[in-house]
Amino acid sequence: MPKSTGLRDRKRRMTREAIVLAATELFTGRGFAGTTVADIAERAGVAPRTFFLHFASKEDVLFHHIERYVDIAVARVSSLPAGTTAWEAVQRAVESLVDALDVADTNVDALAPVRVLVARESGGMPPSLAVRLHGVQTRILDAITERYPGLDALHCAAHLGACVGAVSAVASQNATPSTRTDAMRHAITLAGTGFTAPPT
Repeated sequence: MPKSTGLRDRKRRMTREAIVLAATELFTGRGFAGTTVADIAERAGVAPRTFFLHFASKEDVLFHHIERYVDIAVARVSSLPAGTTAWEAVQRAVESLVDALDVADTNVDALAPVRVLVARESGGMPPSLAVRLHGVQTRILDAITERYPGLDALHCAAHLGACVGAVSAVASQNATPSTRTDAMRHAITLAGTGFTAPPT
């Protein structure tokens, strides 16, 4: 990789991190509704147009961590030992998302109460999260169907959707780290009970 490309990537990553940090400070200090994109950009020391190079909206900052977690889930599917069933692959993939949350950076955890409040005030899942979760499910489903050729993709998609939906529902109602992750793991188990014998 050329040195200039590496420098650009590092600068882009640092800018993104500065935006997330600024948004976290403002969301937790002023509240989500009381914070604008202009406020976040000013706190981060960037122009509003730079904010939009990294995030489509201020809601997107709340879920800035999701794509990184999906990489972990996909890697988990690829590394499962021989003999692991497709059902187990779905369960382990979604569990890896929760495991990643357990060791997440401070900014992700600090935003958890804000995400819960936004979900409650909007009466459900924010559109930005719905879009991101669709991408999450698509990537994980692709990894599983590639690992298990001939798998009934619809059955697998239903199982995966149930698990991701259960985790999202629990997370949106529980902002306490000490109980949230255990509740999400339990939700994965419950969501998978109707899919214990997937056709292959």
